Amino acid sequence: MIPLSVAGAPFHPERPSTFADQVYGRILSDIAGGAFPTGAKLPSEKELGERFGVSRPVVRDALSRLQRDGLIESRKGSGSFVLASPPEDLSAAADMAQIARYQRYQEFRLVVEGTAAGLAAERRSEAALARIVAAHEQFVSEIEQGDFRWQSDRAVHLAIAEASGNEFFAESLEGPEVKLSDFMMVSLKLTSSRSPQRGQLVAREHANIVDAIRVRDSVAARVTMEYHIVQARRRMLDRTLAP
Repeated sequence: MIPLSVAGAPFHPERPSTFADQVYGRILSDIAGGAFPTGAKLPSEKELGERFGVSRPVVRDALSRLQRDGLIESRKGSGSFVLASPPEDLSAAADMAQIARYQRYQEFRLVVEGTAAGLAAERRSEAALARIVAAHEQFVSEIEQGDFRWQSDRAVHLAIAEASGNEFFAESLEGPEVKLSDFMMVSLKLTSSRSPQRGQLVAREHANIVDAIRVRDSVAARVTMEYHIVQARRRMLDRTLAP
């Protein structure tokens, strides 16, 4: 089976990526580029398999992932149809073959960081809270200046994970294959290309999490963190989200 190219770039074996992820990326590129606008019907599994040189099970797996990510829907007896279009410049921010993995990483973050934020609210020391606040204020200051740095976004999330009192939360976010920094770089690239309100929106979501941890409200901390991650996941793939 011949490796696919995604958005004009060759597949690099050193980047862990399955054939299904590569097909996902190719279809995502076509949707983002307008070949399949919202409401359009995708080619059949057989046609897609022939186009990309892969088996139908691989295509089916890719379509299943696109459906889970809210990009397409499957209608029994009719085929697959486009539900949403990603930002046009997504391919400039990330290797499209990696987007499926980023989205699965976001599912992982939802569980890990939501729990970590809840524990941080219960267990944080004054010193840990000070580190969280300092990281948040640094991020806000940069956003207000129109400066989008993934390192500062990452610092907020890691400070919260570390405040949980369990080192495995922070360590799990920086795994050997997908790291928090990988996702942050893509997310902040997209944020910086939008209106200033997009960065301010992210800062407000951070502020809600920090406030919940400050008052030791574990439920609010978990919920606001989960909301933030869900929104980040949606912002990566839906160009209609404002601002």
